[in-house]
Amino acid sequence: MRWPFAARRIAVLGLGSTGRAVIEALSSLGLDLFLSEKRELRREEEEFLAERGVPWEDGGHSEAVLERELIIPSPGVPSWEPVLLEAVRQGIPVLSEIEVAWRMAAPSCLFAVTGTNGKSTVTALIGEILEATGLSPVVAGNIGTPAISTVAEAEGRPWVLEVSSYQLEWTEGFRPDVAIFLNFAPDHVDHHGSLGVYFAAKARILRNLGEGDIAVVSREVLSMLSPKARTVIYEEIGLPGDWARGLPRHLLLDLKAAFAACAAFSPEIGSSPPPFEAIEPALRQAHRMEFVGEVRGIPFVNDSKATNAHATIAALEAVPERCVLLLGGRHKGCGYDALEAPVKRKARFVVLFGEAADFFAELLSEWGVPFAKASSPEEALELAYRNARPGDWVLLSPACASFDQFRNYAHRGDVFKEAFGQLSRRLG
Repeated sequence: MRWPFAARRIAVLGLGSTGRAVIEALSSLGLDLFLSEKRELRREEEEFLAERGVPWEDGGHSEAVLERELIIPSPGVPSWEPVLLEAVRQGIPVLSEIEVAWRMAAPSCLFAVTGTNGKSTVTALIGEILEATGLSPVVAGNIGTPAISTVAEAEGRPWVLEVSSYQLEWTEGFRPDVAIFLNFAPDHVDHHGSLGVYFAAKARILRNLGEGDIAVVSREVLSMLSPKARTVIYEEIGLPGDWARGLPRHLLLDLKAAFAACAAFSPEIGSSPPPFEAIEPALRQAHRMEFVGEVRGIPFVNDSKATNAHATIAALEAVPERCVLLLGGRHKGCGYDALEAPVKRKARFVVLFGEAADFFAELLSEWGVPFAKASSPEEALELAYRNARPGDWVLLSPACASFDQFRNYAHRGDVFKEAFGQLSRRLG
C-alpha cells in the first residue's frame, strides 16, 4: 500500500473497530503512530498497541495529540472534542479514516452510500448486483469491515462503501464515482450538535462530484442540493421484471436505489439485470425487520437497527395489521413527533425500556396510546406478548441508539432474540 501524505507523525483518536483498523493498516508503513483514547484501555488493547510499537495515552486526549502532523479521529469522536477544535485552530490536518483510505486506494470505481436510513441494505444490494454480473466488488465501510482494511483488496475492483455522517464530516477530497444519498431525517443531533451540521456532513458525499460522476438521490435530497454530476432520482426508475415481489415500501425504495446506481454505472446491468434470486439475500439484513419466530401465533420481529424515528415509521408501515411496539434506548433529541400518527394507527400497545422510557411515556400519554415500562428485555417481551392479540406482531423497533444498555444495535437485537428464546421455550 502507498502512503499518499507528506505527514509521517500520525495521531489516531479512539481505539474502537475503526481506530484499530487504522493502526493495523498504517503500522506496517513505517509511520510514527500515536494512539489517544478517552476511556481506559483494556489489557488486550495495550498488548495490541505494544506488539505494533505504537505508544498511547488513555483517560483523555492530551496536548500530545497536537504534536502530530495528521490526526485521524475515529467516527465516534465528536467534532467538538476540544483537542480537535484546537487542532483546527492550529492548522493541523484532521482527516477521517474514509478519506485516508480513499487516498490510499486504487479501485476500478467507487460507489459510496449514505442517508439516514437504508444505507446498509443498499450497500449490500449494490454488492450483490455487481457480484451477480461478474464484477467481483469489495463491500466495506460502515456496513462492517472498515474501508482502510480493504484498500489492498479493492485495487482494480469495484469498491462499495457505506459511509456515515460521522465518517464524512472530516473528509476533504473524497470523491466517489457513484454517490448515493438516499434520504435525510432528524438523527444524530447528540453527535453533531444540530440538524444543520448533520445535513452538512451528509452532503459532503456530493461536494466534490464532477460532470463525469453519478449522483443517485431521492427527490427530497435533490430539493435541497444540486450535485455537479449526472443525477438520477431513484424513486422514478422502474425495476426489472418481478423484482418488486410485494416488498414493503422501504425495501422497494432501497432496491430502486441500488439498481439505479448499478444501471447508471453500467448500462449493461440495466439492460441485462441479474435474476432476482441472486440479489434477494441482501434484502434480509440482520436486525432489520428480521422475523425471529412465533409464540402461539404471535410473530416476533427484530428491527433493532431502527435507531431513529424515521426508521421506526418505515417499520410500522410494513406491519400488515396492528402490533405491540417495543420502543426505547438512548433517544436522539429530535424527530419523535413524527411518530404520533403511525404509532396511533399501528400500535395497539407500546412497551418502553431503557433511558428514554420516561421521555416516551410523556409523549404516549399526550397521544393517548397505552403503554407500560419494562426493566429488562425479558420483561419487555413478556409484557408485549400479554398485550398482543391474534394477528398482531410484536415489533422491536426502538427509534433510539442502543448505547444506554448495549454495545450496539446488533448486541441489542441479539439480547432480545435470546429473551424471545426463553419466552418461546416457557410458553411452548
